[in-house]
Amino acid sequence: MNMSEPRSTFRWPFPVATLIGGALVAAGFFLTGVSWWFFLLAAAGALGPGLLRELGLLNDRDEFQRRADHRAGYFAFLVTGFVAFVMVAFIRSGGVFEHPERLPSFLLALLWFTWFFSSLLSYWGAARTAARTLYAFGAVWLVFTILSNVGNEWTGWAALLLHPLLTVPFFVLGWLATRKERIAGWLLVAASIGLFAFLRLPALLKAGSIAPLIDDGAMLLFIGPLLASGMALLSADQGASEDEFDDDAAPGSGATPD
Repeated sequence: MNMSEPRSTFRWPFPVATLIGGALVAAGFFLTGVSWWFFLLAAAGALGPGLLRELGLLNDRDEFQRRADHRAGYFAFLVTGFVAFVMVAFIRSGGVFEHPERLPSFLLALLWFTWFFSSLLSYWGAARTAARTLYAFGAVWLVFTILSNVGNEWTGWAALLLHPLLTVPFFVLGWLATRKERIAGWLLVAASIGLFAFLRLPALLKAGSIAPLIDDGAMLLFIGPLLASGMALLSADQGASEDEFDDDAAPGSGATPD
């Protein structure tokens, strides 16, 4: 080995600002048990790094990363803005939300999820984003089903062995997303519609309004990843590279989403 050659060094994949922001978000959520004013720490962690970058006070992103962030932010603005217009029309038409205090949380969840998923699409492309989302989704539900069966009340070996099988479709569709994108996309959309019809449609029909849908932000983070992954796979340009916006993008920059 030539001693004059530079040594290879480990490069931390996450910017320092991202790590600090993540710590503030976690602290903000944790300290809400003391006072909900600590939730502003989560706001500082989630929005602070981006604000500093836009003001030119923080330059830790290359051109490709900045374009990806701007694209994701604009898409989040479009989706969240449309839902806000629907809410205003609903309320002004005499509609009433059973839990109006949940509306800001719902809009925050929608804004964050849309931005985050759009960012992943910009960095990884439709196939890899869908696959990794489904793997993560399946892993979380796998852990949940196991813990729910060995927690406070033992439900028996049959339940412990059978309930985790409910997570198999997530892993199967994740594997299929990188091989048969169109098939996986249609299956994901069908699964999303089926879950929505099973879990929320009866409540919507009973209430006769959209109020139960907006009141339950958790469903957004449950069905949202499946529907978004399916739509991304169906709308993806099969001949285009997964990592570039256009011909002069920089897919080899090794960028990672915040």
